[in-house]
Amino acid sequence: MQIDVKIITEAGFQESLNGLALNKKQKKDMKPVADKLAKMDGGHNKFLESIYMWLSITAPRYWWQEADTYRYSTKQSESTMHTLKQDLNTEWKNFINLFEDEISLDILGVYYQLVQTQLKSVVVDEVFLKANLPESFMQKRSWVLNYKSMRNIISQRKNHRLPHWRKFVNEIMKQCEHPEFFEDLFKNKN
Repeated sequence: MQIDVKIITEAGFQESLNGLALNKKQKKDMKPVADKLAKMDGGHNKFLESIYMWLSITAPRYWWQEADTYRYSTKQSESTMHTLKQDLNTEWKNFINLFEDEISLDILGVYYQLVQTQLKSVVVDEVFLKANLPESFMQKRSWVLNYKSMRNIISQRKNHRLPHWRKFVNEIMKQCEHPEFFEDLFKNKN
């Protein structure tokens, strides 16, 4: 199982507390109020929508298909059309070892030809290569989402049968600036 998750930056925490103070018509420390409201889904924790995180994730295509379920975010990905042939030379051995049984010999032959000619003089149909990528092909994306969306993801995926999701959740909990806004999701609820 391969997935690499890094939180690049987070922003909006203090701004969300300022907004929460407006809502409560208070000027005191709003952190205790935020701690209480964070676990109250259903609109009570809307201040979490103002706290954003920028992630860098490298994961297989099959994981990204599931991640695309979450629409309240922005994703930018490295282009397979532009990077496939560039990355192929350095990834060739790993590619063969990992996916030899998943892809046809015809595709392996095309990839091998690309590598052997150092990707300079071969005209290859990128659409053919892209259409025949295995589901295990690793793709890097930037993902921007807010804490409220992340609560939803953690709630739905923390015990998911695909182990990539459990690792994703664990990495978010280790790296995020305010894990206290998610911790209640791990308590047993009767």
